[in-house]
Amino acid sequence: MTSVAALYDELKAEVVALADPLFEHCRQGLRARGAFLPHAAVLNAEGRITLMGAMTGSKDGFANGAQVLAMLHGGLRQLSREKVLVAVAVAQNYSGVRANQPMQAIRVLFEHERGLAVALFLPFHKDHMGVYAFGESFVVPASAELKLWPTVDAMH
Repeated sequence: MTSVAALYDELKAEVVALADPLFEHCRQGLRARGAFLPHAAVLNAEGRITLMGAMTGSKDGFANGAQVLAMLHGGLRQLSREKVLVAVAVAQNYSGVRANQPMQAIRVLFEHERGLAVALFLPFHKDHMGVYAFGESFVVPASAELKLWPTVDAMH
């Protein structure tokens, strides 16, 4: 059985190909507006990457990240029924704790047809001048959220 680490090493080029444009879009949103909404990237069987987003259609023009994420997940599941997808990645804002310290980060959840599910994090903070600074990115095994394919057991 393939371990998560071995599979990650094998698929790292695909992980990077999907995650990098998502991280860049998030950085641009933070710098320009101080926020970003969830968005995604998909890799199809022909090796083509497509970036995706979702809109709530609300009359006031404001979108809630949770609403957009739910719509995005639904759209990705529908797309997977219509087309052969190799991998998907979804970017969203993350607030949590790491090493007993609060952490704000861009989180990209990557899921691959070969069973890999990992979360990539890019920590950030706003300094006293209002400028966003980004830390070192890191990757951890994760549970699939879209569950389009069976995943590798993280314990092996």
